[in-house]
Amino acid sequence: MHGNKKTSKQGKPNFLHLSSAIDYELIDSGNRRKLERFGKYIFDRPEIEANWDPKVNKSEWLKCDWRFYEERGKKGHWTNKSNAPEEWTINYNYQDVFLSFNLKSTAFKHLGIFPEQAENWKFMQREIAKYRGEVKVLNLFAYTGAASVVAAAAGAHVTNVDSVKQVLNWGKLNAETNSVKNIRWILEDARKFVQKAIRRGEKFQGIIMDPPAFGYGANKEKWKLENDLQQLLEDVTQLLHPKRHFFILNTYSLKLSLPKLKTMLSKVDRFPTKYDATILGLKSSKGQVLPLGNLIRFSK
Repeated sequence: MHGNKKTSKQGKPNFLHLSSAIDYELIDSGNRRKLERFGKYIFDRPEIEANWDPKVNKSEWLKCDWRFYEERGKKGHWTNKSNAPEEWTINYNYQDVFLSFNLKSTAFKHLGIFPEQAENWKFMQREIAKYRGEVKVLNLFAYTGAASVVAAAAGAHVTNVDSVKQVLNWGKLNAETNSVKNIRWILEDARKFVQKAIRRGEKFQGIIMDPPAFGYGANKEKWKLENDLQQLLEDVTQLLHPKRHFFILNTYSLKLSLPKLKTMLSKVDRFPTKYDATILGLKSSKGQVLPLGNLIRFSK
């Protein structure tokens, strides 16, 4: 193992905020909830990080189209407070890539997209534009495939891996909506796919990872971020193209702070000595900053 590594970002981490590339707005947050606009519609959802007082009047919160009520853990139900539909689309536009993503309310408060990830999509597009020739991108824990669709629309050949058939099909719908075809869809546990890819000698110019804090693979393989991430990083770094590549890692877990994550990275043999380490977050129109997880990025 390597000794202590120094990152390219020292001291207190910076916050990376969302730009205007996506049709989204964080209107307000507080009392462990957030008020957001996705396209035409406004949502009131739980957010454990928002442990402060809201900035806007309660009357504004009451104007939401949908409100989520938690019942058991993260699971719960939505209340429709208007005639807003259960399914709709949201637009993304950056560097001549114009896309629409299919959203819908789910029993786990999610809507099918994490808007703060638009900053990573922009980074990915800029990196892909630098390459000459074929660019292969691997998207692990891909959820509804938004990052895969962006990368494919930017010209990459994408391998999209997720262990949940429902969200894999959601990703295929997003690709179909945007007439994107250069994506390979894999229903499999991320760790198993990576091990097979190593044996096949596969290499990727780009790797994206957005692992959950806890979950199960396609065959009920248990995943726990703080226990399993380090070994996966040991494996996945073997898949990076040695000459040119970029890498994006997001983690969102109260048990894995950015300092703890950086300590973990220092123990991964192939991880570079320099990388960007920051907090990915959203900023409301009132100036509130809502942290939404750790972000590690580098490129070569």
